[in-house]
Amino acid sequence: MNFVLVGGGTGISTLLKGLKYFKDIDLKAIVTVTDEGGSSGVLRKEYNIIPPGDIRNNLVALAKDEEVIGKLFSYRFSEGFLAGHTVGNIMLTALTKIFGSFTKAVEYLSEVLAINGKVIPVTEDLVRLIAVYDDGTIAYGESEIMNIKMKRIIRIFLDKKSKINVDASEAIKKADFIIFGPGSLFTSIIPNLLVDGFNESLEGSKAKLIYVSNLMTQPSESYNFTLKEHVDEVEKYIGRSVDYIIASNSKIPEDILKKYQEKGSIPVKIDLIDERVIVEDLAEVKTIDGFNRIRHNSLKLASVIIGLIR
Repeated sequence: MNFVLVGGGTGISTLLKGLKYFKDIDLKAIVTVTDEGGSSGVLRKEYNIIPPGDIRNNLVALAKDEEVIGKLFSYRFSEGFLAGHTVGNIMLTALTKIFGSFTKAVEYLSEVLAINGKVIPVTEDLVRLIAVYDDGTIAYGESEIMNIKMKRIIRIFLDKKSKINVDASEAIKKADFIIFGPGSLFTSIIPNLLVDGFNESLEGSKAKLIYVSNLMTQPSESYNFTLKEHVDEVEKYIGRSVDYIIASNSKIPEDILKKYQEKGSIPVKIDLIDERVIVEDLAEVKTIDGFNRIRHNSLKLASVIIGLIR
């Protein structure tokens, strides 16, 4: 079966880590290219290349020796002229300069890592996100969007026309299942849908569409959004209904929930009564950079999806 995941660097990489252990699945990840923060943002600006961070995360997720490769590719220099940069980002930048194509750089690195699947940037064009909020505020670029809190985005678009990557288009057309998310609604999932040719490729596909909801809302882009509001936004941009919706009803530990709430983030409320909705206990607590974070359990989420399609 041909699986295509659509999103960014954190959410769908979590799902890839679980799906890669199931046999008879051809995995492809179509990844957004609008990141402007941290190492990716600096490399994008200085070398005029696609930001490599989200691609790197998904390559690591699909690598056979994920633990060792993950540590190497995610190693971030803390001092000197490389401070802030990761090994994986630097390698992708160098390979892009060698091959003259970011897509070819990703393909080469995929062969070196012997990954179980394929990671595809949605476009090779350098594009920026522009968001319009309900109070008229306009944010230019992903970094600015992430800094505006507790307002609602009513429209998001790209700063210029872009063309879908040929490999991404072919993957969509041949897919049996296309999975949107998990991931940030307006900065990970929807940016892919804004690229010229994405929806046209979707129209030529017979794939079943699955939306995986985030566990928590994000104050910078999905402030107090319910499950229905998440689904409505995705369906608005793809121009059709999704076939299945996966959400979590996990109980979040009170001490961790309180810290999220202090920052304006709450569990996504399941307010959609629909035969398409599958609700399971899918969350876990992971310690990342010394902080407790709520994340999807990779194998649980993957198992629900495999069980659904079989």
